[in-house]
Amino acid sequence: MLSIITPVLNEEENIPLFLAHIDELAGEIEVIFVDGGSTDGTWAALQAAAGSSSRRIMLLASPAGRGVQMNAGARHAEGSVLLFLHVDCRIAPDAPAAITRALAQEGVIGGGFRHAFASRDLLLRLTSRVGNLLAARTQTFFGDFGIFVKREVFFRIGGYEPLPYLEDVEFSRAARRHGRLVQIDRTIVASPRRYLQKGKYRLSAVYLLVMFLNVIGIRPQRFVHYVTEK
Repeated sequence: MLSIITPVLNEEENIPLFLAHIDELAGEIEVIFVDGGSTDGTWAALQAAAGSSSRRIMLLASPAGRGVQMNAGARHAEGSVLLFLHVDCRIAPDAPAAITRALAQEGVIGGGFRHAFASRDLLLRLTSRVGNLLAARTQTFFGDFGIFVKREVFFRIGGYEPLPYLEDVEFSRAARRHGRLVQIDRTIVASPRRYLQKGKYRLSAVYLLVMFLNVIGIRPQRFVHYVTEK
């Protein structure tokens, strides 16, 4: 079974669309939503969705923070494979089978998808291209690439670090010490909403800066608003 773990925070409007998408996926799947303290109608939307979905749905609450929320979801997962999927991302119906085939390769413990934004904007297309190149060459995956990993290996790694951001990059770095990460031949389509709301040039510059600072172990709290919030 594949366990899809989705951290949410004030995502009331996106819950029904996301569950409709999940219902289209093939295979045995459970979905674990982990709410980080939403102040809108997210929890009510989750309860309504859980009652109408054909999938097994689990609702959890935890302190805010994507790494903290995803670790909480992983602890309750029953699937042998974990897929960390953002609520504003979409994957192909046969993606679970593609993940299974990838993990059957010798030495492979996890990986992610080929990334694309739901936009034809030139800068966003270039951003996806650079991210895909980074994933293919260095086995580094960002959260909206749909990171998947064998459950037993996830706990061997130690899960996600409780960082303010770039927990996905640090997880990739830690995972590479336990096996190989691969980028599968399926596309994950991510919403460009954060770029549209923050300003695509400003946000791109912030991402470059936080990536550079992260290399030297500095993660200024002032950037949390840009890189983790809508």
